[in-house]
Amino acid sequence: MSVKEQANALNNSATRPNAKENATHLLKDVKNAVETIEVQDRKALYLLECEDCEYIIQGKPIKISIESCKNLTIKVEGKVLTGTVDIWKSEKINLDFVRSVSAFQLDSIQTITIKMPEAEYFGSMIWAGVDDITLNLGDETHSLSYSQLQARNPALRPDTDQFKTTIVDGSIKTEAIVRMDNGYPMTRAEESSLQASEKKKEEMLRGAPKADDE
Repeated sequence: MSVKEQANALNNSATRPNAKENATHLLKDVKNAVETIEVQDRKALYLLECEDCEYIIQGKPIKISIESCKNLTIKVEGKVLTGTVDIWKSEKINLDFVRSVSAFQLDSIQTITIKMPEAEYFGSMIWAGVDDITLNLGDETHSLSYSQLQARNPALRPDTDQFKTTIVDGSIKTEAIVRMDNGYPMTRAEESSLQASEKKKEEMLRGAPKADDE
């Protein structure tokens, strides 16, 4: 499910009090708050149109979604159960995670900082149209920017071109991604590796003796 589809699902659920109460810890249109928030297990934490807030998040949210927020500082002390954090249409977001996160998805953001205790805590990040990304991973600091990539390739479009950032052999690696037929995001290198693996499997199956030949 894309970020937009997830947002639509959450917005639709917000019109049904029971669905919102059962599935989502919603913080909407909050201004100038400094709070510690306890999220019940199996609930998604969803921050919508919040501004100038500082939160410490405790508990085990199933995932974290941030939409149309500005000037947020969030420390997540508990485990994000699915390891998924989605952020879009936001500005000046500072996130500090105590536990690992396997998948970030960022879209249309101006300035975001993500802090994690070690590089091993960082899984991957799919992003588009994001300027000024700072990753603080242990003692290492990495900076990424869509505008820098676009300067090298003016044909890039922020509304369609996505990138995947991972750590390979201790180094940050950012590659353009393509969508597979099933919608799964994959880099060109990953696609080539998958195709080579599938070809090898086909060759092995073709070379295997049939039951009648045995």
